[in-house]
Amino acid sequence: MWHRSMMLEVLVLGLAISVKARTCLEEAIPENQRSNITVGGVSMPLAVWHPTWASGYTSAYVFSILAGDVLGYHMSENSGSSSREMIFVLGGCLDPAALATDPKCGTGEPVKNHIGFENWFTSDPQVPGWIAKVGAQAPVSMGSIGYEGLEGMYIMDTPLSAGLSQGGLHLEFYGSYNSSWYHPEVYLPSISSIDLSLMRTCNSDKMSLSEVANIYVHATGDYEGVVNVNGQLKLKCWNDVWWLSPACRNTPQSCIPVVSGGDSWGVDQIIQQISLHDMPMAFGTAINTSTWASINIANKGVLYNFEPDVTFLAQHPKRIGFPLNNAREYTQNIYGTEMSGTILSNWYFKDLKTVAKRAHSLLSDYKLSQDDIYGMLDDVGFIGDDDYWAGACRWVLKNRMLWSNWIPDTTTCSEGYGLVDSAGSLLETRSQAVDCKICPVGRASTPVTDGTGLTHFCLQCPKGTSQGLPGEQECVPCDLGSYSAVPGSMACSLCAVGSYGSITGLSACSVCGNGTVSEKLRSTNKAVMVQGGEEWVAYQGAVSLDACGCVKGARIDASGECLPCGQGLTCEGSGKVMVFEGFYAAADSPGSVFKCYGDARRCPGGAPGTCAPGRDNETVACISCKSGLSPGDDGACKPCSSGNSAVFSIAIILTVLAIAILYIFLRSEGQDGKSMSNSLLVASVAVGQCVTVFQFLGIFRQLKISWGSPFVEVLDFVSLLAFNFELLSLSCVVTFPPWQMYAVRVFCVLPFFAVACCTHFLYVGLRKRFVDGLEMFAVVKVMGNLMMVFFISVAGAILAPFRCYTHPNGLHAVQEFGGVLCNFQGEHQKMLMVAGFALILPVSFLAIVSYVVIVELPKRMQKADVAFLRTWSFLFYRFRPGAALFSVILLLRNTALVIVPVIPRGSAQVLLCMLVLCVSILVTSFMLPWRTLECNYMEASVLAGLALCISLGSLFMEDVDVDSVMQFCLGLFTATILLMFGVFIWGFAKFFRAKYRKQFQYFLCHQKAGAGAFARLLKCELSRMSAVKGKVFMDYDDLQDLTKLFGYVAFDTEHLIILGTKDILTRKWCMGEVTTGRLHKINTVVVALPDYEPPSETYVQDYQVHVPDITELVAHGISLAAVQETLRWMQDLPTIELLGTLDSTLARSLCKELVVMHVSPGSMFQNSVQLNCEAQDEPDKKARLASRKTQYNGSKVAILVDYRNIEAVATALVLQLMVSPLLVSLEGMVPYIMAADEEAMPTVRILVVICSQECFANPDINKVLVSSAARRLKVLPVIAEDGFRFPTQDFYDEVLTKCWRRSAGDEAPAKLSQFAAVIKQVFQEIPVDFKLQGGYSASTQDLEVKAKTIAFRLLGGKLRPMSLEEHRSASPEELEARSPILLAPTEDLLPAAADENTPQLATELTEQNSPIFTAFL
Repeated sequence: MWHRSMMLEVLVLGLAISVKARTCLEEAIPENQRSNITVGGVSMPLAVWHPTWASGYTSAYVFSILAGDVLGYHMSENSGSSSREMIFVLGGCLDPAALATDPKCGTGEPVKNHIGFENWFTSDPQVPGWIAKVGAQAPVSMGSIGYEGLEGMYIMDTPLSAGLSQGGLHLEFYGSYNSSWYHPEVYLPSISSIDLSLMRTCNSDKMSLSEVANIYVHATGDYEGVVNVNGQLKLKCWNDVWWLSPACRNTPQSCIPVVSGGDSWGVDQIIQQISLHDMPMAFGTAINTSTWASINIANKGVLYNFEPDVTFLAQHPKRIGFPLNNAREYTQNIYGTEMSGTILSNWYFKDLKTVAKRAHSLLSDYKLSQDDIYGMLDDVGFIGDDDYWAGACRWVLKNRMLWSNWIPDTTTCSEGYGLVDSAGSLLETRSQAVDCKICPVGRASTPVTDGTGLTHFCLQCPKGTSQGLPGEQECVPCDLGSYSAVPGSMACSLCAVGSYGSITGLSACSVCGNGTVSEKLRSTNKAVMVQGGEEWVAYQGAVSLDACGCVKGARIDASGECLPCGQGLTCEGSGKVMVFEGFYAAADSPGSVFKCYGDARRCPGGAPGTCAPGRDNETVACISCKSGLSPGDDGACKPCSSGNSAVFSIAIILTVLAIAILYIFLRSEGQDGKSMSNSLLVASVAVGQCVTVFQFLGIFRQLKISWGSPFVEVLDFVSLLAFNFELLSLSCVVTFPPWQMYAVRVFCVLPFFAVACCTHFLYVGLRKRFVDGLEMFAVVKVMGNLMMVFFISVAGAILAPFRCYTHPNGLHAVQEFGGVLCNFQGEHQKMLMVAGFALILPVSFLAIVSYVVIVELPKRMQKADVAFLRTWSFLFYRFRPGAALFSVILLLRNTALVIVPVIPRGSAQVLLCMLVLCVSILVTSFMLPWRTLECNYMEASVLAGLALCISLGSLFMEDVDVDSVMQFCLGLFTATILLMFGVFIWGFAKFFRAKYRKQFQYFLCHQKAGAGAFARLLKCELSRMSAVKGKVFMDYDDLQDLTKLFGYVAFDTEHLIILGTKDILTRKWCMGEVTTGRLHKINTVVVALPDYEPPSETYVQDYQVHVPDITELVAHGISLAAVQETLRWMQDLPTIELLGTLDSTLARSLCKELVVMHVSPGSMFQNSVQLNCEAQDEPDKKARLASRKTQYNGSKVAILVDYRNIEAVATALVLQLMVSPLLVSLEGMVPYIMAADEEAMPTVRILVVICSQECFANPDINKVLVSSAARRLKVLPVIAEDGFRFPTQDFYDEVLTKCWRRSAGDEAPAKLSQFAAVIKQVFQEIPVDFKLQGGYSASTQDLEVKAKTIAFRLLGGKLRPMSLEEHRSASPEELEARSPILLAPTEDLLPAAADENTPQLATELTEQNSPIFTAFL
């Protein structure tokens, strides 16, 4: 295989390098000073290749000795069996032996054999085909080696001498073999002397070829010597071995044998020669080369032989001479004359001269004569050692004078070369020269003759010339349009764009417009055809001034200077200027470019001065249509039609109808006490939001964003809400100058107001006939709604003169009025004056709304000014109670958005828009201002959608200030990092603070139904104590996320207070809190209310039966076993037992006990403490009553509560604590709580009844109510429990009867009906909800609101007195329907007891509690 051959070559090469080279000459260059050659980037020895015969060895060794010892090359030798392989070996083929099939040439591998000797196929017609097969790496023939290669018939010395001495025959001459005259067979061996087994048969090798037979017959006409085999002529052989000549064909035994070798060497020539010259000979071929040699040595006769060769050197064979070679006959395949000598040639690989110039020079002079080669071969034969290298060395030593002329002079450089020093640097003198080197590019091999003789130097090409090839003898002048600026240029450079070269040999090109201001904008251009159209392109290598022009992107002005083309223009370089689509430039000033903002189609581009059809090119950026035309859909203007006026008229009619419908809708809303339903409210808010979104989109249209189709069409349509009347083709109806059109847009809201007023007066006059006066509140309401709805449009229209676009020419134009330049002159000045006047409208509206909402609304609500509230209800009817301020926030947000487009930079516009929208989303999310949740969701979703729309639109911004945006991003990133770092620090601070100082000093664990009010009372009392520094946890106030409940107990609580009630042990969350406290060793105490029972062991074991859902705590890491262990642990906890009824003294005593005890079992002297109420501590009832009379006499407000219900008492105590600070400034208005067995103090005017379950079944309550009715006291019912129900007919029929029957022995009213009337009178007053047990409406904030409501009711003066007279009471259904409605008092109904501070107090209450009037609104 070829790769095996390649591996063998590499192995041989490696061995050649690794074995120390033999030296011949004493002065031979040492091995360590010799050099390799570099081929294909690989360093290697200089390798010679020779055929495997003696003369080939010898000629190669002579060269190798000279190249190594004298020239100093590392040498290696390789060989092959055939001269044919030499061409493929020197061509770098990897498998040269396979020359007939695929020798693997052209693989790119470096050539490893460089010089070949004694090639016998120099003149062979197959050589061109072999060279073509090698390809680009084909080797080169150096010509003859000096001696010829001879072949033919030879005779050994023995028969030659015998013939001459015995018969006088010169057997070295063909004529001596003519059988007609001589008998040479006498002196030569016969055919029978040769063993036929040592000979090949005639059906092998060349003797079997029909071509040989045909040539023979053609030359001799001897058909007897051939035979026809299957239609083909073949040589006719005797004994299938010998071909016999005609001279001895009849007597084969007399034939002289001629033995050849190989593939029947010389058969073509020899058989013709012996036939044509009547020579009695027979031709045969030995089976192999060695047999050929042995037969002929033994036979000592005639043979085929070639020279130079050493096979028969001892036998001294002589070549048999024939007539001189007739070349013409040989071309005709007639070989009767002698064979001509073969030119033996040397070959080398094609780059030898480059990589080993001196070796190439040596090879070119290397010639050996016939005597030289025979002398060396004879010398080796004489010595007898077959050491041909030694023979070559002996010849070299003897023939120094001959080969010395072959050695190249190191300083005599041939053409294409130049002198170099020892470092390889080029020289220009011979003094330091040591060698020659091929001249590189940029230099020329220049001949110089000095004292030593002719040599060459590699001189740099001067400026203006170049040389791009190595080894050249002269530099080439630069062509037109090119130059060479530095000496030694390998190529001339084309004149750069903007320069030209009009002569040859330039060292610099002439610059277009040299010395002018616009030199840098000059160019050389030419027109080329691109896809059938002409296009001007810049090119290098211009050859004349005529090619000079402006660079692409520049234009020539009137003075001939080149100027930058500018935005919106395309300058092709020919001086021709074209305008891009969407831009406009006048024909007389093409350099002043305007951008066609808005509808870019009105500026189609092309030649300067071009507008869309119908557009007036005398206006700025084709902004206006010509007279009688209106803007069309494609940027062009179309003729006005009668339909334009109809459309405008229809728009006016629809606007009037819309305002009228809005008036009717707003008038009916809230009339006669009617309020809008939630469903209708959601629908109306949705409509309002839709209009707002349309106005937002109008703002988006004003931003510097290139909105694309189809969204831009939507933006253009909604701009009608921004009073863009041009959509209605207003120019076809009436024509205004720009400033007047601006004024129409700005003040068009005033006709809306006029239509509203006309509608109102028509309605009042025709429908009511002015019965209720002019009713101007309705006008204000409608006009206010119009301003709220169209505030963005009005403010945006007013700011139009401040929204200016910057054109490429540096001029500014008003965005909506593109024909008006922002120069504070002319039309723009008039527009600014109108804007200054028109700004009064939105600014004053914003100021009025802010004043009404922030200042007036709380006051008017306090005064129950229904007319005022109805008039201004458009500001807050859509919002939940307490969120009226959001109307101001909406206006401020809209104002901010309207101002954003005024900012010049587009990136700042987008950032501010996003900021406003994001802040609005956050405000909406936190405030939840809208009355219904759906509206809040809608508001947030709409704002998020708009923010997303802006984000997407920012991708198409016309100008982006990258630096500002990146700085903003960096600031935002920094703020984010700081926020996260702050939260990290806050978290750690909170952790350490919780570790050393808990957030909650007390945690109240209670059952809401059984101890909700008591827990609230306990928190109020503890919070008032100076010893309590921390907070008191109560879930109503402090728990926002149920998942954090147990975390508060575990990590944020110092003391856990368990309010023991009847059912607390059945509440899973309560038991989870207690279990968490136990596991985290929280100080814990049980406050046992009267109905509390500690858990027994039986209860603990059966706990899951009693509380099946306790297993749900497993999700929080609390198992049933942990809860059971907690129940056992509770049995040993310190307990404070509350005995008797609850009062303020008992509550304060409990709190003091909790503070003093530190709520720690280990610090208590006893495990249980019992506390009694004040009444039980005072045995003398009369003394106690006297003390209370002294304390509370003068009080005008008393609280009546059922003392049997501890939750009701706690509610009364909390109410007293929360209401008293609100009334303390009013003499006698601070309420006190009546004892269980006392009447109201004589000074009492108002009785607050705490309504709890079965409170009216208490005889003490009933007595006080009847006595109070007798005294005509006013009453205010307060609902304290969810379980309380308003009196029904069953109550009057059963409960009251039973009650009076049980108290028959007491003093009772004369008539049962009078008592029933008293109960009914209590609930003729609208009760106030003050429930402390149910849900998160019992938070501190909610209770404060309710307390303020109660204080307000006490001060309002509208409470009616009770009496014992018969009264028609309202039915329970009527009471229930009226109960949620709270009426605000008026100023004239304040109690006479109130001093001058009363109005101020009421104002403070209402300012903090404005939501209580929302239902009224």
